[in-house]
Amino acid sequence: MEIKFWGTRGSIPAPGTQTLEFGGNTTCVEVVLANRQRVVIDGGTGLRLLGQHLMENQIPCQFHLLLTHGHWDHLLGIPFFEPIYRESTKVIVDGWPPAFQAMTRVFDSHMGDGFFPVAFDHLKANIDYLNTLANGPLDLDGVLIDSIRLNHPQGGLGFRFREGKQTMVFVTDNELGAARGRRIPEFVEFVRGCDLLIHDAQYLPEEISARRGWGHSAYDEVVALAKEAEVHNLLFTHHDPSRSDAGVEKIVTLAREMMAAPGKPRYIDAAREGACYRLP
Repeated sequence: MEIKFWGTRGSIPAPGTQTLEFGGNTTCVEVVLANRQRVVIDGGTGLRLLGQHLMENQIPCQFHLLLTHGHWDHLLGIPFFEPIYRESTKVIVDGWPPAFQAMTRVFDSHMGDGFFPVAFDHLKANIDYLNTLANGPLDLDGVLIDSIRLNHPQGGLGFRFREGKQTMVFVTDNELGAARGRRIPEFVEFVRGCDLLIHDAQYLPEEISARRGWGHSAYDEVVALAKEAEVHNLLFTHHDPSRSDAGVEKIVTLAREMMAAPGKPRYIDAAREGACYRLP
């Protein structure tokens, strides 16, 4: 399983000299399975870069698109994904059910407001909608993907990939602080023992109190979850748009200090745009 980040930023793109290391594009993650099937998580502005990569390298554009939820920062790259205007492209959409409707409305809400010059119905790509993951696991030739509901305004889903003995969990836009009590054990069990946990860590602990209800976590909450669930490796994502590279590095340093004692997770870092991770 190969996991590549095409967008790591949260809320709104944040280009500039202060975000070169960790990236300024919003959420888009490409997962290439051992069976060579391709899964893309979310269609943030990083999806445009993925489209360029596929076109330039003449890679067949057929994949599952899993949408965590329907907020704009996770959908805005879709109209700018070049392969979507080609008949050879096939996209199977799954994930949070309302997100597919939100995806179509990025193009046109059919109320004359004209969000984008091209209507969704005029796209040349073959786009299908499954609605499997909200009701049970998705089986991609032996690779099982299942989901968990997130604590986020208007809802959302996190995803767990099981390929052989390897497990990767992707959870963005999730407010662990709002999950205290009944739901924390659910998240612990969902990520327990996974080889790689990728989780929203948008805020510092001193910032989170003024942002409760916004649907995001502070890094210390994520580290606590990873420790309790004995996660092997941890990556932070959905970096705050106002957070410079130095600010993200500070979060990583503080998180590693929390894990100074031997134990798990063994590796902690922040997701970098363009970085690729491999689970053997």
